[in-house]
Amino acid sequence: MEEERKMETSIFEIIGPVMIGPSSSHTAGMARIGMMANRILQVEAASVRLTLSPKMRTTYYGHRSDAALFGGTLGMSENDPEIRDAIAIAHANGVETKVDFLEEGKYPENSARVTVYTKDGEEYSVFGTSIGGGSILISEIDRVPMRLTADTWHVIVWSETELAKETFAGAKEVQQGISEKQEYVTCGTFLEKPDESMLELLRGQNMVKKISLASPVLAYGSSKRHVEWISSCDSVCEYAEKENLTLAETAVRYESLRSGFSEKVIRDRMHEQWLLMKESVEKGQEEHQLLYGLTSGKDGKMLMQAVEKEETISGGTIPLATAMALGVMEYNGSMGCIVAAPTAGSSGIAPGCMTALQQVHQLSDKQIEDGLFVSALIGVIMAACDVSFSGSVGGCQGEVGVSSAITSAGMASIFTEDKEAIMHAMAICMKNLLGLVCDPIAAPIEVPCIKRNAVGVANAYISSDMALAGVRSFIPPDEVIDALIDVEKRLPSELKCATIGGLACTKTAVCTRKKLTQ
Repeated sequence: MEEERKMETSIFEIIGPVMIGPSSSHTAGMARIGMMANRILQVEAASVRLTLSPKMRTTYYGHRSDAALFGGTLGMSENDPEIRDAIAIAHANGVETKVDFLEEGKYPENSARVTVYTKDGEEYSVFGTSIGGGSILISEIDRVPMRLTADTWHVIVWSETELAKETFAGAKEVQQGISEKQEYVTCGTFLEKPDESMLELLRGQNMVKKISLASPVLAYGSSKRHVEWISSCDSVCEYAEKENLTLAETAVRYESLRSGFSEKVIRDRMHEQWLLMKESVEKGQEEHQLLYGLTSGKDGKMLMQAVEKEETISGGTIPLATAMALGVMEYNGSMGCIVAAPTAGSSGIAPGCMTALQQVHQLSDKQIEDGLFVSALIGVIMAACDVSFSGSVGGCQGEVGVSSAITSAGMASIFTEDKEAIMHAMAICMKNLLGLVCDPIAAPIEVPCIKRNAVGVANAYISSDMALAGVRSFIPPDEVIDALIDVEKRLPSELKCATIGGLACTKTAVCTRKKLTQ
């Protein structure tokens, strides 16, 4: 087997994915695991059983993780509005559904096994983990250990005897094992769609029982190469200086090297993301019925009215951006279509900040999109350093904290090309929210998640202002990222989306959960 391929993070996994709310890890990520199961197994389901991480016992319903997984298994994408009604659609099509839970302490958080039963009594399964921000990793097929990413093509073969790896001509990697049914399961991974002649050769072998060609779930191209200079803030700035590029241009260069797409394709996609962000801001100013109704669904609208009447004590821009951010989060909480940046739980910060910035300073879409490229670039650096963007893995510092920090850098980049100032906007901002816990009082992303985006907005603005004024972080930007990783690891599990500690342990929270389960 070749050396394990490292999946490079796309900038559109940071400013993205486009998804149906409310959670990037527990909704979009789960839909993608389901889609991978659909494309890997390619069978007609009579019933589907989900076996989820134990911690998801108290959160899966509020995050609609079950609907997302069932919908994905039926072929729905993470931005398909039908995800909202996926369970009813499954039942209407004669597919039975069931939810169980994995053993304690044996599997990664945010994991799910999708087991599909056919009308002929066959049983197949796929095991995947949502690793934050909607990104996923598949680690088992029919309980055979594998490592499959969602950005590549995979040819999966079930056979009675072992297949020669040379049969998978052109494969980047070939993995193989024996299932509990004593069948060989072999997976060849390809960066491009494999040649049809190879597939015909496999189909013609007597020992082959079943073969699937699984297309990529991610729409923005497989990682063609490892980009060495994306490993730190310092190395990115050094590369940009050497190539005489702005950080926005560096982001486009990185994505082109990673995916093979042209600059035009990449810029057009970011333009689409930005238009969707602005649309979510507009939708956010309507009143929304949240999944559990724990907040009013019109907080963003109420604050916007105060801004318009000039009744805010903190001035205009930050309250304006906050009103927009709250509205986006309320829209997300009602299963609206939003752009995670980098997560759904923090999806109000970037659109709120950038839309307000555009209005107040009369900026062009191109200027804002360049700022978003910079935000995405810094998010990619964080991902390369193994920062988790999942609240259940690293706390809300990895969601609201990261979103605030990358948005601050993106805003700063619109007003300066000074790379040091831009990186220090991120560092100042990130330091302010280190240790931020993830303590939802119940399953849905409502309390305190929606209003917590407000502090992300204010933090992003003031950190940009400080950096642009010449203020610098005493701790260098790369070391601030190191500190974030350290705190993510040290944070107790009770404060990582467990509905146990923090606000979740208050009397009001406990009473609320009891009411919701009655």
